[in-house]
Amino acid sequence: MLSAKSEQFLIELRMYLMQRGKSDEDIQGIVDELESHLIESEKNGKSVESIVGKDPKQYMKSIGASLPVATKELMILIPATLLVILAYLAYVPALSEDFKLSQTVLWGIIPVVISLIVYSSLIFKMLPKLHAKPVKQGIIAVAVSTGVIGFWVAFYLWMVPETASAYFTATAEQNYVILAICVVIFIAYALYTKSWITIVVAALMSAGPLAENWIPQEVNEDPAYIVLAIGVFVLIGIAIVWFLMSKRHKTA
Repeated sequence: MLSAKSEQFLIELRMYLMQRGKSDEDIQGIVDELESHLIESEKNGKSVESIVGKDPKQYMKSIGASLPVATKELMILIPATLLVILAYLAYVPALSEDFKLSQTVLWGIIPVVISLIVYSSLIFKMLPKLHAKPVKQGIIAVAVSTGVIGFWVAFYLWMVPETASAYFTATAEQNYVILAICVVIFIAYALYTKSWITIVVAALMSAGPLAENWIPQEVNEDPAYIVLAIGVFVLIGIAIVWFLMSKRHKTA
């Protein structure tokens, strides 16, 4: 088994190569080969520096320069990502049966793009460096998510006075069609990227509209129930972190 330091280096290397548009096949080949070298090196009592040198960042750059950019994959991934952004903008209004093409929807592109940049930085830059510190990972992830959600709420409240001018208002049937198209886009993107994060984000975004539809109005606006719901979600978050830490401890 690799040391925590070697594992962290491999994770950072994978993220670095993904950021530079290298293909999954090339990345996996490099990581597998390097992992076998690191295992052999550590068996002989040598450190990760004996393989990657004293400057791991420079080693990553040299590997990245030797690999071609996956142009074909990027030509699919970039428009697909833009399509997912548009699907996120349409998903919640369609789920609430209130899809309107208005200034709010168009301006909504700004917080979506900013949120994607923040989460990309979190996933590719910050979390790999805290590979051996799951508690810090959890705290930072919760803090960033809270900040992003707060930004979304502030943006929504700022845009509410502008919602009167709608260029297009969907009928009930059109809302169902838009919703179905969004779900198909989320699933297709998840299958292509081999990551369920798109589905998870959509599921989290569904919580508000579904709660608003299913929960009685007097309960939905009761501060006591709101505090209770927040408490339940916090406990669920703590339980997930505890489960992941226990699993990691057993694996180690």
